[in-house]
Amino acid sequence: MSKKVTEEKNKNEKIYEVGFHLLSSIAEENVPAEVEKIKEYITKEGGEVVSEEMPKLRPLAYEIKKSFSGVYRKFDKAYFGFVKFELKEGGDIKKIDEKMKANENVLRFILIKTVRENTMYSPKISIFKGDAKVKTSTKVPEKVAEKSASIEEIDESIEKFVKEEEL
Repeated sequence: MSKKVTEEKNKNEKIYEVGFHLLSSIAEENVPAEVEKIKEYITKEGGEVVSEEMPKLRPLAYEIKKSFSGVYRKFDKAYFGFVKFELKEGGDIKKIDEKMKANENVLRFILIKTVRENTMYSPKISIFKGDAKVKTSTKVPEKVAEKSASIEEIDESIEKFVKEEEL
């Protein structure tokens, strides 16, 4: 396939990804059935699944409230997963969005347009472990001071450093 044909095909592709949190109150053995519902929303609209990640129970960064018949429940963990899909001509992304909103087992979701290339989930690495101080990976060459610097000289060097960092 020529480069021009490939570029033209990429322009016409409608690749989306839906990332979602499922309620932590769902039994673990029922999570795959919930994912199948989400994939069914996609296929009914002419979508074809490109890749997916089966949801895993993860702690949330903050509590999320969800209303059930007027009563709010708080969740501090949820099953997180995603489905990447191609939407064929005539498919309606708005209908998929509406179905996701209507699903009571979905705590929160995001639906975005993306690219076909493989994207990998990489968990954030916590740089703080307890009270331990973390060393930075920035290496600064050590200079031995030949003489003590005045406050004005220190201020000048700080200003120079800040200007270099801004560039």
